Amino acid sequence: MKRAILTGFEPFGNYKFNPVQDTAIEYDKKKIGDIEVVGLVVPSTYYGAFEVLSERMDNLTPDIVLGTGLASRVKKIRFETVGRNIMDGKYPDADGLDPKGAPIIPNGKSHYRMNSDSAAVARHLIENGVPAEVSEDAECFICESLIYLTARRIRLEGLPIRHAFFHTPWTEDYLGRVELEPGKIAIPKYHLRKAIELSLGFLGKD
Repeated sequence: MKRAILTGFEPFGNYKFNPVQDTAIEYDKKKIGDIEVVGLVVPSTYYGAFEVLSERMDNLTPDIVLGTGLASRVKKIRFETVGRNIMDGKYPDADGLDPKGAPIIPNGKSHYRMNSDSAAVARHLIENGVPAEVSEDAECFICESLIYLTARRIRLEGLPIRHAFFHTPWTEDYLGRVELEPGKIAIPKYHLRKAIELSLGFLGKD
């Protein structure tokens, strides 16, 4: 049995909800094929999210880390490929940190690429009916920081962990509870669930 950590953030900015918080809770202790899932809700902070994840990585020695985040402007499941060494989000984080262009790690490497094939995972979703795409820009907020710090640790320590991260739009079950700005969409909740399950299955292949 393989083990995967699925991360989802707490609400951030002006939002009172976050769909990936709910799916992290929903999938905790579930099994996807031969993969045991540990759902982990992480704080919406530049450093705290990685600290929580890193401690769980120490305790669980996972085979997979799949991160998920909300990006309300995306139109489909969007796989990120790289974490950049910059903090420059639209909102302060949950601790009030609002660095505006500061590096995550002073004098650190400019970026780290994740060690999974994001394009291949995205194609797998598309082939199974879930709209998906690939991005080189994780938008410099807390998701970027978590991607960078996680990829950095995996690379520097040579950890045998497959690492991937995707952003999702809002899901339709939040309509009526959140106000979508013009041009933004909500996807079916089952697309988000299916994206998680298909991604874990793909990443768990030998």
